Amino acid sequence: MTNLKDLFAAIVGADHVLTADRLSARDPGYCTDALGASVLVRPANSAELSRICKNARAHRLGLVPHGGLTGLVNGTASHPGEAIVSFERMSQILHIDALQGVAVVEPGVTLEQLQAALEPMGLMIGVDIPSRGSCTNGGMVSTNAGGIQVLRYGMMRQNVLGLEVVLADGRILDLTNVLIKNNAGYDLKQIFIGSEGTLGLVTKIVVKLWPVPAGTCCALVACQSSDDLPGLFDHARSSFGADLMSFEAMWPEYYQLTTSQPGFDRLPLPWGHGVYAIVEVCGTSRSDIEARLAAFIEPKIETGTVVDAVIAQSEAERRTIWRSREDSDSIDRVSDTSLSYDVGLQLADLSSFAKRLGERCAIQIPGLVPYVFGHVGDGNLHIMFAISESEFAQREIYDRLIYDTLSEFSASTISAEHGIGLEKRPFLVESVPPDTVAAMGELKQLLDPFNTFNPGKVLATVSVGPS
Repeated sequence: MTNLKDLFAAIVGADHVLTADRLSARDPGYCTDALGASVLVRPANSAELSRICKNARAHRLGLVPHGGLTGLVNGTASHPGEAIVSFERMSQILHIDALQGVAVVEPGVTLEQLQAALEPMGLMIGVDIPSRGSCTNGGMVSTNAGGIQVLRYGMMRQNVLGLEVVLADGRILDLTNVLIKNNAGYDLKQIFIGSEGTLGLVTKIVVKLWPVPAGTCCALVACQSSDDLPGLFDHARSSFGADLMSFEAMWPEYYQLTTSQPGFDRLPLPWGHGVYAIVEVCGTSRSDIEARLAAFIEPKIETGTVVDAVIAQSEAERRTIWRSREDSDSIDRVSDTSLSYDVGLQLADLSSFAKRLGERCAIQIPGLVPYVFGHVGDGNLHIMFAISESEFAQREIYDRLIYDTLSEFSASTISAEHGIGLEKRPFLVESVPPDTVAAMGELKQLLDPFNTFNPGKVLATVSVGPS
């Protein structure tokens, strides 16, 4: 252990190499095994990280990158004999070019920090997720984060113009393109976006910026059945076009749980409806958007598709509506622990999937409630279970409930936005053809032949060990 600490202290200084006593005092975030490594090292720049990678490779030492620790697939789990690379010291906004519409940031910058810096300029980053206060831009690149505005702005992949990446052998790739259009050779940055730190470690990010809409407004609508969601979404898309920012849905069990939490403001809509949807729209002015939302809702009320609705009349009311959707931590407050799944399907299959899952749960585990919510416009549903520690120890039962049901839908994925990590690795072959998995392994072998970066994540490769 002393030798391992000395190995990195010579690069970053002893104060920035944390061993067991200091590691145990840190918050593991959403991954209980995040702090199992022998040491944590905090580089200040890409040059230091390059030296760390060279030393780790020479000693066959696994490196596990840590950002905001908000991931949900055990992608930041670490073990004795490995070292954590924390990007908390690399947390500077390096440059904002309002005219070009780009920002260059280090990986440790949180989403909320970047949002705050851009707001006075009337600019924003297109990706927004509920964990904005703690998730980092590096982690968002690593997992190709999606969130609640994908309909209008796309996922992280569509919002990254360039990267700086350190490879396992210590080479620093300068891919920091700031041009909107650049077709000079292979677009190498794309192989690192969504690779969960298994191919390279990101040290700079060039993100595309967007003007903040002149006005935004949202409505919460209730329908009799989730079968109504595809038609309602199609109506929203035709009514608002590119001004449609979000179309989110909550099944009734989830909506009742989040809105019954202590301190929740006045209930936006009563409980008991078949499904709830948040429709958020942007436009030239708030009054114009409210009128357009009303015109969107009225004919659906007349036909019975929408049974109740409310349009936010203030920012406070908007935040209340969004809290009902974003407070998934409510599930952890009512149970010992929880399980979280993130699947993708065709829009026409969302309701059928949720129904079949509910039927299976009722038969196989009576009393088990699947809390279903998600990004309906993107075909992305989240399912959570509130369970006990003993039930968590038998999580394969819940895995099979989800993935057996999912397998009945031809166009589906086990991960729409959270990634694979360790948790979903055994099921990757259920969404990705064997030849494609093999090609992914070949790419990993090419860039990281000794499996230095995030060992065992995504692909079932042999973990590195002492030489």
